[in-house]
Parts: sequence; structure tokens; C-alpha cells
Amino acid sequence: MIRIATFNLENLFTRPVAMNQDNDADGRQAIEDHATANAIVSKDVYSAADKATLAALSEKYKWHLLNAPKNALVQLQKIRGKLFRKPQNAPVQVVANGRGDWVGWFELRREDVSWKATYNSGRVISEVSPDILIAVEVENRPTLNRFNDQVLKTEFDAAYPHVMVIDGNDERGIDLGIFSKFPIVEIRSHVDDADDAGNKIFSRDCPEFDIILPGDKRLVVLPNHLKSKRNGNDQDSQDRRQQQAEQVNKIAKEGLRRTDFVLIGGDMNDTPASRPLQSLFSDGFVDVISHPNYPTDRPGTFQTGLAGNKIDYLIMSPALRDKLRDTGIERRGSYHPRTWEPFDTVTKTSEEASDHHLVWADFDL
Repeated sequence: MIRIATFNLENLFTRPVAMNQDNDADGRQAIEDHATANAIVSKDVYSAADKATLAALSEKYKWHLLNAPKNALVQLQKIRGKLFRKPQNAPVQVVANGRGDWVGWFELRREDVSWKATYNSGRVISEVSPDILIAVEVENRPTLNRFNDQVLKTEFDAAYPHVMVIDGNDERGIDLGIFSKFPIVEIRSHVDDADDAGNKIFSRDCPEFDIILPGDKRLVVLPNHLKSKRNGNDQDSQDRRQQQAEQVNKIAKEGLRRTDFVLIGGDMNDTPASRPLQSLFSDGFVDVISHPNYPTDRPGTFQTGLAGNKIDYLIMSPALRDKLRDTGIERRGSYHPRTWEPFDTVTKTSEEASDHHLVWADFDL
């Protein structure tokens, strides 16, 4: 029996402060400002409107100050040249005329995740003990290796021999990784997949990991983290998520040329009946929610597990579905004591492994 799982870890050791604000609107705005500033400064030539936007943002975050505040949610990293000038008794000015005039970028300020939260992330994984784990929202491969060695191995004797992350398109350090007890023999990235207008499709990536299971069986795993609703769920957001799902479906069908066993997993940021996700359930692909052992009282995988919070998936090709023997959700790393009993090491929200729940499935492969 092979156990496969998916878990949104919400970063293991550090996390953008903007994503942990008590006032979620403030965090969303900082994330938008970060994206806006970086999009502008990447241009070859800055227009008057671009400069006005940068100047206004600098007034907000104080990037132009020699000793800029260290607690700003968005911070300027300047290597060479000059971007801003603040004359005495005059507004902030943008003195760079384009990308070639200076070297630098904007970053979201990060803070350390509490040790107890990191420990409980390891505990969730250890309790379920998947053979293959899709890891969503991880910083990078060195971080995943550090977690594997210093938490899974040292604290739980549950390290994996194969660990991989491909950095994606998200500048916040929110990437997709995989832990595997079996060899990963091929890796493909889709960070550069683009639509007809030349826009990159994936907010992160849709990496392909070809894994060789016992008996020389090949499994293709496609971790995903589709467009978030964090900045709202307007039509553009839904269209983007649908475009991503359709591309994932194309990649999955291509994977069927290599093996009958293809699995799409991760955080899709939408519910099973939503329009944007329907292509994921075409061509015979189904989610593990279809198994009779899947929890029906609380099918959700986020926060309190209500149906409207079903956003994490293990979506199987037809042949893989025929091999499904059991499935479940591990919620005890999330702190909702009135709804279920958490681990004894999870005594408050700040100690949660994640506000997502780990979804697992057993396959007779």
C-alpha cells in the first residue's frame, strides 16, 4: 500500500508578515503594493504615472528614508544607483528613469514562524506517515531540506530520502515541493507556460515529478497552488484560476502518455462545484472525496472543515482511482477545540501547524 498526501504548510520557518495580519485588508493591500512596485521597476522606462505611483508608495512605506523603518510590510532592497530623492520641504521624487538606472527590488518583510508551529507541522506529517507528500507553500529547497533534517528526522525519526522544490513565479517565496520515499527520476517545470497574450499562466508552477514505485511502476505527481482568493474573488480571479486548471488538465493528460497513474494534488483555492475547477474533473479524473470513507460531515480542508472550505485535493486518473483503498483528513494540527480535539502540542492558534488540513489516500500499487 502506498500512502500519498497533500498539505499546505504555510511556510516552515519564515512567512511574509503581510500574510499574518490581524486586519486581513492591510495584508492584502501590502501584497498588492509589493506586486505593483516590482512590476513598475522592472520596466525599461518609467512613465510619469509610474513615478507618481512609486512616490506615493514611498510616502506610505518610507522607502526614500536613509534609515527606512524596519517594520514596514514592504521593504526596498537597493544594490546600486538611486531610485528616490526627498528634497527638503518638497515631495518625494523618483530620480531613476528606468530599470537601467539602478539595481534593486521590493520584498515583503518576513518573520520567523514559531517553533511550536514548525514542530506541529512535523507532527502532522509524522502521524500520517505518507510515502509521498505534496508540500504547498514552502520557501525553497534548502528550507525543505532543513525541515526534513532538523524536524522530521531529529524530532520524529521520519525523514524522507528524496526532497525537491522548484522555485516558481511567486516572488513571496511560496513554492511547491515534494517529499518521497521513492526515487524521483524526472522533473519538469511549467513556470513559463503562457497564454495567447504571452502572460504566464501559473501563479506558482505546475511541476511534474515522475516517481518510480516498487515494481517499477511510474507515478506522475502534479503539485499545484492555484490563484488565491486572498485579494478577492472577482471575475478576473476566477478566470485566472480556470485558466490554470485547464492548463493543469492538459499537463495531466500529457502525463498519461508516460503512465496510467497520474495524480493532481495541492491547494486549488476553490470548491469542487466551482466553475473554475471543472476541467480538473474531466477525462475521468476524480478527487478522493469520491471514496465512501472520505469524511462527509466536514468535507472541508481549511479552518473548521465546512463544505465551503474544501480547497485541498488529491485528484486521480482513472487507473489510479481503481487502486484507491482508503482516504482521510488529519485535522489535529489545526486549533479548533470546540470542533475537534487538537494535538496536545497545539494549545492556541499560533501553535497550529497550518489552518489547512492534511489530506491522505492509500493506493494498492
